[in-house]
Order: sequence, then structure tokens, then C-alpha cells
Amino acid sequence: MSKNINHPVAIHLKDYKAPNFKINSVALTFELFEEYTTVTSVMNISKVNSQATVLTLNSIDLELESISIDNKKVPSTAYKYENELLSIDNAPKEFSLKIQNKIYPHLNTELEGLYLSSGIFCTQNEPEGFRRITPYLDKPDSLSIFTTTIIADASKYPILLGNGNKASQLTPVENNRHSMTWHDPHPKPAYLFALVAGNLGIVSDAFTTASGNNVALNIYCDLGNESKCHHAMKSLKEAMVWDEEKYGCEYDLDIYNIVAVDAFNMGAMENKGLNIFNTSAVLADSDVATDDNFMRIQSIIAHEYFHNWTGNRVTCKNWFQLTLKEGLTVFRDQCFSADLNSADVQRINDVKDLRAYQFVEDASPTSHPIQPKSYISMNNFYTYTVYEKGAEVIRMVHTLLGQENYRKATDLYFKTFDGKAVTTQDFLWSMSQASGHDLTHFERWYDQSGTPTLAVSEKYEDNSYSINFKQIVPNALDGSKQKPYYFPFKIALLESNGKEILEHVLILSKEEETFTFDKLSQKPHLSLNRDFSAPVIVDYQDADHLFSMKHDQNSFARYDATQDFGVETIEKLMQGEEVDETFIEAYGELLKLDIDLSFKALLLELPSVSTLMQRQVSLDFELIQVARETLSIAIASAHKEKLLAFYQQHHNAKSGIEAYDIAQRKIKNICLIRLTALDEQEGIALAQKQYTHSNSMSDRMVALNIIENSKTYHTEDTLQHFYDKYKKNTLVMNKYLHTKASSQRSGLLERVIALQEDEIYDNKVPNLVRALLGAFTANYKYFHAKDGSGYQFMADKIIELDRINAQVASRMAGGFKLYKKMNALNQAQMKIQLERILHSDNLSKNSFEIINKILND
Repeated sequence: MSKNINHPVAIHLKDYKAPNFKINSVALTFELFEEYTTVTSVMNISKVNSQATVLTLNSIDLELESISIDNKKVPSTAYKYENELLSIDNAPKEFSLKIQNKIYPHLNTELEGLYLSSGIFCTQNEPEGFRRITPYLDKPDSLSIFTTTIIADASKYPILLGNGNKASQLTPVENNRHSMTWHDPHPKPAYLFALVAGNLGIVSDAFTTASGNNVALNIYCDLGNESKCHHAMKSLKEAMVWDEEKYGCEYDLDIYNIVAVDAFNMGAMENKGLNIFNTSAVLADSDVATDDNFMRIQSIIAHEYFHNWTGNRVTCKNWFQLTLKEGLTVFRDQCFSADLNSADVQRINDVKDLRAYQFVEDASPTSHPIQPKSYISMNNFYTYTVYEKGAEVIRMVHTLLGQENYRKATDLYFKTFDGKAVTTQDFLWSMSQASGHDLTHFERWYDQSGTPTLAVSEKYEDNSYSINFKQIVPNALDGSKQKPYYFPFKIALLESNGKEILEHVLILSKEEETFTFDKLSQKPHLSLNRDFSAPVIVDYQDADHLFSMKHDQNSFARYDATQDFGVETIEKLMQGEEVDETFIEAYGELLKLDIDLSFKALLLELPSVSTLMQRQVSLDFELIQVARETLSIAIASAHKEKLLAFYQQHHNAKSGIEAYDIAQRKIKNICLIRLTALDEQEGIALAQKQYTHSNSMSDRMVALNIIENSKTYHTEDTLQHFYDKYKKNTLVMNKYLHTKASSQRSGLLERVIALQEDEIYDNKVPNLVRALLGAFTANYKYFHAKDGSGYQFMADKIIELDRINAQVASRMAGGFKLYKKMNALNQAQMKIQLERILHSDNLSKNSFEIINKILND
């Protein structure tokens, strides 16, 4: 008989109510000690709803010491503290509320609220961490002016940081302690509050805004890592210039601080004037960071800075509006990266990520609109849908309006809603008001879930060419029918020699519609969804992939044709056919192209396992893996000399991160990966030589992965050398753990289990957990082993992690989201473990929500 499950209660958008009270200002005092922290909060509060009599504040795991209103102690009979709420009766119209409470940051393994890790006090309050610090109206539409005083041991915590500007200098107090006060003049919700105290290194610079205001820039890190902060600082200054030029947004404080910490649940957090970053999003040099790491840092630094306006100055009315700030800001950071690097390569990489992760999410039991209608734990909705699909929705708005009208619309948005908490409807109002474009139909992108498919057919007769489009919109998870979307769709018509006849952005809005082009003397070739103008799946049965690979001048369309041809070739192998020699020949032609090397490297990639699995009705990863490996071997056998020559031509790339240096590394490494599919001694020797003589971490990691995965010539010597050299560097050990957990060699699960006992691993550090266990769940061969061993192992880990850090546990639980698509044998094995997790004692609402959806939706 199964145990009863205590179902957490869902929160619904339809039930949203504005707060009955407004906190006009709050003064916080933190007395930091190793064993506890005392928090004193003084709030000036006004009643907004005259009918309200009870003030209700959010509060989790706080030890209340005293409560007073207007300097009069509130008796225990006048308030209740239960169900994570502090309720105070008979609240007056205007009053000062003082609350003193105690918390225990050193015991906080959830890493929400205030916590102490590796000798650094740090906060993470988005979405609902502040209620773990002190009782408060912990909702995004409760904006207040914050003043923060921090008192701590002067020797252990010489650096004391808060939001806003300095309101005092460091001031000595008794018992070798000191204090500092910070004041943020801009109203903000509690989720943007931040505090840091520690013994930190610092890299400083300055920036002068377009209006002539001088801003002090500081990046804080562990002592000894200062030299790894320069790329982040350069990226910050580039982002500040870009935001002024593209959006007219200037920075609005005297100081901009960034702090890098190891123990952090997210990538980074945009707290006003005091951004807190995961070290992986700040620290970099050529010895420890790959080219992708450098690009990621540039992007995340910009993303958090851009939040100063799209998220901080204009924030969300409630958490259902999360894409308002995140989708918009992802779009902004994608455009920033495109402007600073190759726009074509950036666009393709953005779409690769969207398809690999968000499309999978859209097709899973955890599918949801970019504006969810309900949630149990808000932590579960920091998703690829809200962020990346949300960015695609903003990109479509930009396409529909055009750059000039889009800029007018964002100017109106900032002018109208500065200092306010708003909704996605307010954003769309700004877009429509400034441009005159009716976006009513477009709003479905916010409300509907799943990825639409666009079926395309064509007809040519009497010099007239017609294209028929049919939208196939999936039902919502509850089975309800969803309606056709409104979106821009860029096409081109090409002559037989590749010359462009026309390029046009069509507006699609109906379930089925046809567009006709007259006076065409021959049937044109069709180029679809250029630049990935809409986040849809295109089903075009008459596609001529070879023609598009050779002639289409739109980089994304050419990349897509190459991938589609690769998918078709691999699927034929999965059905028992021989290797398509036409694809092998076409691959050789790609090697000859005189184009940007980074773009060429993308064209030489094979379709990922994620891409292939999305097309299968019933998943069998072994079948996919074998077919993919067969094609890799066929390519290497046919083009070995060309691949080797290309590798050697670009082998001596410089160690810098200039565009050409990165491009050379990308092209030579894709060639090395293709060559070593043969698993011959010659190729593995090249990888070993590259590892030994490499001048960059990118080259070193590619070589290390090849050596780790060699079935015939694997040796632990190289991996042990890497381990010994970098074992004191947690960021590099993340790469090591990821490489080991991603291995395709036999005996993987036993090696992953053993790595948990290694001195470099700590299950309280999210980066390390993601590197080892996250990589294992993404290792389709072993996580989805038919004996169920991978599922059982991860179920054990999720139950264990759930008691340490529920956010991390629920992220790991997401690895099971393919449950409904698995073959019958795997699905049965997976179900056993999912039910075991669901029935485990004291399962968090974070993990419950994910597991329950996977099993029951």
C-alpha cells in the first residue's frame, strides 16, 4: 500500500492580488557572527487598502526575538506566526514596524536568503529568498527604499557590501568589529536586495556615462583570482557603452559592484548595484577557460548589467511576469553578443541551444507558456521557455515593428513604467502604442505552450508560384485545443544558380493560408525561416538540402539545410540502410568552402542526439548513438586526408580570444573530432600531442575528451596529469568531472559513484553537482541504461540532494522529463524510480512539482 502524498498547493495567476500595505522604506541592520546573525528591520508602512486590518508578512525558518509598532512592543497575542506567514492584527494606517530576528547562515545549504560558504557571507533572494532573512512583503510588486548597515569582524570580513551607494565609510566599533552603511535611492522589491561580507580580492576600474557621471567599477573575488577578472571587466564596460547606444539606458548609481562566489544556485543575479555571480561567469584566462567560457562570461556580464533597466528600474508585478524581464534581457544580451562577434555564428548558436533544450522542454510534461498560469515552486520556472523562448518572442516583436519603431517603443516603455512593477501586457501596450502595430493576436505566444509545426507545400504553374502554410499547433497539457499563432516568417525565392529573386517577411496568422508570387519564368527554390525568424518546426517535404547547402546565402538557412540532410542520413541508418554517399560527398564540399572558419565549423557538426531524439516517437538512444557513430566513421574514412590537412593548417592558433584565433581553434578541433571517430592510433596521438603542447584550455579539453572516450587507446595518464595540475582550481575541476561523467566508455556508472568520494567533490556546491550528476543525466547511453541502473542512481541522488538544496535537486529531476517518450522497457524502469522519489519522506515542493508533472501530466 503506497504512502499518502502531501500535495503542495499551487499558486495561480488568476488569484493575484495587489498588497494591502506598502513598505515605503526599510532600514536593515545585520550583526554577522559565524554561528548566527541578528537582523533588525525597521519598516515605514502605509495602508493601501483601507479595509485591511491584518498585515501579513512572508517568513520562513526565522527565530523571532521582538516585534514593535511605533516603539511599542507587540504582545504575542496580537500576532501569529504559522504556515510561513507572520500576521499582525489591527495594523494602523501609517506606522513604523520594527522586527528583530535571528538566522543561522552557516547552516543554510539551500543557498537562499543569507548564507555563509567558504568564509563569505552572501545572499540570493530571487525569487523568494528574502523571507528567509526577515519577515517582509516578499513579492516583486512591493517596492521600497532600502538602507543597509552591516556589522562584522573586521579581520575576517574586511569587505562589507550592500545595494546602492555608500552612505558611510568603514567605521570601527567595539570588539574588533566594524560597520558600513549602504543606501539605494531607487525603490526595489526585496528579491533585488544583496549583502556580501568577506576577505576578498578586488579589481577596479571606472566608467563615465554619456551624461558625464563617473561610476566606480569593482569586481570582487577570492584572493589570488584577481588576474582572472579582466575579461569580465572589459565585458562590463562594453555592455555599458552598448546599452547607451542601442537603448539610451545609462547607469544610475555611483558604484557598480560584482562579487564572484563558488557556492551559488544560479549563473548570476542582478541585485541593484551589487551583482552576485557564480565564479564560472566571471573568472577566466587562457589557462583555465575555454573559448565558450569567455563568450559565456561576456554574455552573462552584459545580461545582468542590462537588467538594471529591464528588471530593476522596471520590474515584474508578480512572478508570472518573469519573462517580462528575462525574455527581454536575453534578447538584449544576444544582440550585444552578435554586435561584438559574428552575428551569423551567434544566431546559429542561440538557435542550437533553443532547439536542444527549450524544444525538448516544450515537448515534455514540464511544458508551459512563457507566462505560466500557475506554479507550486517559483524556482522551477527559471526555464529555457521563460528565458530563451521568451527572447524569441521579443525578437519577433522587433521584426514586426522594425528597428526604428522598436526603439521608439522601448523608450516609451522606460518612460512610462520607470520605477514601477508591470506586466507583459504593459510591455505589449508600449510596443503597440509607439508603432501602431496591433499585437492582440500576437499575445498567444505568451499564453500557449508547446512548439508549433509549420507544414509547407508548394505549387508552380503558368509562371505562378504558390506556397501553402498550415499551422499544426499542439494541444495544451490539459488536452485543450490551442489556436493558430501570429508571427513573422522570412522566406526567399532563389533561381537555379542561387541568385536571389526576392526576400520577404510574411505575416502568418491563420491555421492555413497561401501566398502567391506571379511572373516567375521558372520554378524557384524556396528558402524558409531565414535567420530563424520564428520559433517553429518547419515541415517541408520537398526541401532540396543539397541545393541549399551549396547556394543559399543566408547563413542560418545553409546551416539548417546541412543539419536536415544529416538528420535524414542518420535516420536512414537507424532504419537499417547503408550510408548515403551523397551526404558524404556533400560533406567534402563543405570542407572546400572559403567562408568564415567559425561558421564552417558549425556546418561540419553532425546533428546532436537531442536533435535526433526529438523526431522519434519512442526513444531508443542506443539506436541513435550507433547510427551517429557509423556516419562519423564514414566521414572520417572518406575525408581523412582533407581533415588532417585542415587540422594541420590551423593547428598553431594563438592563445588569445580574438575572433580569428577562436575560429582557428574551432575549425581545427572539429576536424580532430571527425578524424578520431576512426579510433586509430594516429588520431589519438594527435589528440595527445595537442593536449601536451596546447596553449589554450579549449584545445586541451577537446583533446582530453577524445582520449577519455577512445575505446582502443584510452589511458588514464593524461587525465591524471590534468587532475594533478588543476585539482586546486574548482572551476577547472568542474570541466574534469563533466568530461568523466560524459564518457561513453563502459563502466561509467561505477566511475561516477567513485568520483563522489574524491576530495574535489562537494555535494553542497551546485557547480560541482551539475558538473558530475548533471552531466550524467545528459549522458543518454548510461543514464538511460536498459537495466535501470542510471535511473536508480539518480533517484538516490535526488532524494539525497533534496534535503540539502531543493533547487539543485529539482534541476536534476528534470533529467527524467523524457519519461513519456521512452520505449516501454525504459519507461517501466523510470516509473519505478519516479514513484520512489515522489513517495520519499519530506520531499520539497520544488522536486514534487517536477516529478508529479512528469508522472501525471
